[in-house]
Amino acid sequence: MTTQPVPRFEDLPLREGDPPFSAWGLWENSQLGALNYLTDENVLKAAKEIQTGQRVGLNPALLGRAGFEKKMVNKAPRIVNDDVITFNTQGSAQWDSFRHFGYQQEKKFYNGVTQADIHSANDTTINGIDAWAERGIAGRGVLVDYFSWAQEKGIQYDTTQRHPISLDHVKTILEEKSVQIRAGDILFLRTGFVQGYSKLEARAREEYKSGHSWPGLAQSKDTLKWLWEQQFAAVAADNPAFEVFPPVEPDFLCHPVLLSGWGTPIGELFDLEGLSKICKRLGRWTFFLSSAPLNYRGVVASPPNIIAFF
Repeated sequence: MTTQPVPRFEDLPLREGDPPFSAWGLWENSQLGALNYLTDENVLKAAKEIQTGQRVGLNPALLGRAGFEKKMVNKAPRIVNDDVITFNTQGSAQWDSFRHFGYQQEKKFYNGVTQADIHSANDTTINGIDAWAERGIAGRGVLVDYFSWAQEKGIQYDTTQRHPISLDHVKTILEEKSVQIRAGDILFLRTGFVQGYSKLEARAREEYKSGHSWPGLAQSKDTLKWLWEQQFAAVAADNPAFEVFPPVEPDFLCHPVLLSGWGTPIGELFDLEGLSKICKRLGRWTFFLSSAPLNYRGVVASPPNIIAFF
């Protein structure tokens, strides 16, 4: 699974001269990155989460961040229809690949890949999602329902605007729900963004396209250390970036470290509303997860095609 034991956070970066907190060279299968945690053994163990047969999709309708076009094709004289759909893969629920967001100062993506490497050939697969699609993403999901917890605690905030979610609050929620994180878990953070956005009127949604403000996980060195030590296979949220924006500590942005430092997929704009309801009803905050990214060469992002099973 790895070419060396998972190192301490304090030992990052692994090689002198590499970007801050990076772990380049850790994984034998570098195209999977942290998805290497999803071994057959871990997936088999996670499958025990399926106890009732209940399931819920986490794929929302397009949220309007980018254009969406659909063309219906009438294949007359046969009574047959096809359709052609064009969309931005960053426009709604998505997995970000390791070629999406690089270290800005160093101008490097995961394992030292550059923009020139990625754009040198149209069919390149480096740092894409191809390897993910070959076997899919499956494992144990963990929901941190911050939005519900905040309501219970009387914490009021606009779910479409900046609101930092502290690491201490995340830890408190996990402790209160008696959830123990396991290596290879996939973390889901519910901020309430999808619910808040869905209530906006059409004009407000249009104006929001150019906005860059939302609730999310607060950046800090301690946050990065905790994420690394939990050995998550991936992380995701119902907001546009998992982490809060504008950031509270720009020096510790999660995007470059997770995607380009560790090879940890980031899921964004997932619909966690139905998931939250089932978790509350069953009193369970862990579940089995199945996701089938696009099987297409060198994509930057992909709809998750994701289902949670209980």
